[in-house]
Amino acid sequence: MLIGVVGAPNKGKSTFFSAATLVDAQIANYPFTTITANRGVTYVRSPCPHVALGLKGCNPKNSKCANGVRLVPVGIVDVAGLVPGAHEGRGLGNKFLDDLRQADALIQVIDASGMTDLQGNPAQGADLWEEVRFLEEEIALWLVGIMERGAGRAGGLREAAASLSGLKISEELLRAAAGDCGLEISDGLPKNMDGLCLLAKAVLRRRMPIVVACNKMDVEGAEKNFAAFAQKAQQEGKKAFACSAAVELALRKAAEKGIIDYVPGGKEFKIVGAPSQPQQEALERMAAFLKKHGGSGVQQIIDWIVYHKLRAIVVYPVEDEHRFSNHKGEVLPDAFLVRQGTTAKQLAFMVHSELAQKFIGAIDVKRHIRVGADHVLEDGDVIKVLASH
Repeated sequence: MLIGVVGAPNKGKSTFFSAATLVDAQIANYPFTTITANRGVTYVRSPCPHVALGLKGCNPKNSKCANGVRLVPVGIVDVAGLVPGAHEGRGLGNKFLDDLRQADALIQVIDASGMTDLQGNPAQGADLWEEVRFLEEEIALWLVGIMERGAGRAGGLREAAASLSGLKISEELLRAAAGDCGLEISDGLPKNMDGLCLLAKAVLRRRMPIVVACNKMDVEGAEKNFAAFAQKAQQEGKKAFACSAAVELALRKAAEKGIIDYVPGGKEFKIVGAPSQPQQEALERMAAFLKKHGGSGVQQIIDWIVYHKLRAIVVYPVEDEHRFSNHKGEVLPDAFLVRQGTTAKQLAFMVHSELAQKFIGAIDVKRHIRVGADHVLEDGDVIKVLASH
C-alpha cells in the first residue's frame, strides 16, 4: 500500500511527511520547497496480540511494538505542491501527477489557518474549500486528458482503459465509476467535457480516495476555520481531520532523543529525560494541544485512511501455534497488512509461494480451530499455515 501526501504548495505537506516518517524532508516557508518526491515508510497502529494472549512480549521483525501497540509499515510519498493548471503543466504539475501513479489513497494537506493561497503565497482568510475543490478538479482533468488521448476520436472505452492501466484503472473500474455517477458508457466515453469530468471524479473516488488533513491547527484562527470547514465537508460527504504536523514532528523527535516516552498518535506522553526550560515549556503547550484534540491528528489520519478507506486488516503468521513463534522461537515476528476479504491461502502466498503450493490448511491460533483455503481472515488473527512435506 502507498499513501500520497498532496496539496497546494506551502501547506505543511513536508512537515506532515516528516512527522509520519521521521525522514528529513526539506521544510521551508515558501512555495515549491519539495521538487523531487520524498519517499518513506510510515506506520499504522494495531493492538499487538501478545497482550491479549498474555505473553511477556514479542519479537517484531518487519514492524515495531511500542507499549503493546504494533506499528505496521506502510509506504508514503510526499510530492511537489500542486497549483491550478497543473494538468496543463503549470508549476511542477506533470511531475506531481506522475508521482501519484502508484498511490492507493491521498492525504490532502491544507492550511487550516487560511494564511496561504492556492499558489502557496502568504494570504489572509484563504478559502479552504476552494483548495479541496481545485485539487480534485486538477487530478480529474489529468485523468480526462489520459482517457481522451487513449480513446481517440472513437471514444473507445477499452482503449481508454488501456491508457489508464499504468494507474491501475481497468475497464471494470471505469464501468463501476460510471454507475456511481449515473453515466451510461456502454457505447464509449461521454462525448462532452462535463460528462468526462464527472466520470473522472468518480474514478478518482474509487481509485484514489482523498482524506483532508486540516493542518496547522496550533496556529491562531485555525480552530474557527476548521469548525466551518468540517461542517461543509460532512455535507459534501467528505472526511476532514484536524491536525498539527508540527506538534507530531516535535514529539517524535523528542521521543527519539529520549526526552519523552511517546507512542505515535498518543493522547499523552511521559517526560523521561531532562528537558531544558524552553523544552519544558514547549512540551507543556504540546501536552495541552494533545489533551484538547485527542492527539496531534497525524497518526489518526493515517490509521483511518488505511483501515477505513483502503479496508485493511493486520494478521500475524506464525510457524509454532503453541509458542506463537517462527522456527527460531521469535514471538509474533511478522505483521502483515492485507485487504479485508483475504483468505488463509492468499496469506500463504504472501508468506512464501512454495508454502502456498503445498497448502493443505491453516490453524486459527487464537480460536484453536483448523480452517480451509477459503477461510476469510479477520483483523488481529494469528495464523499458522499448514503445508504438505
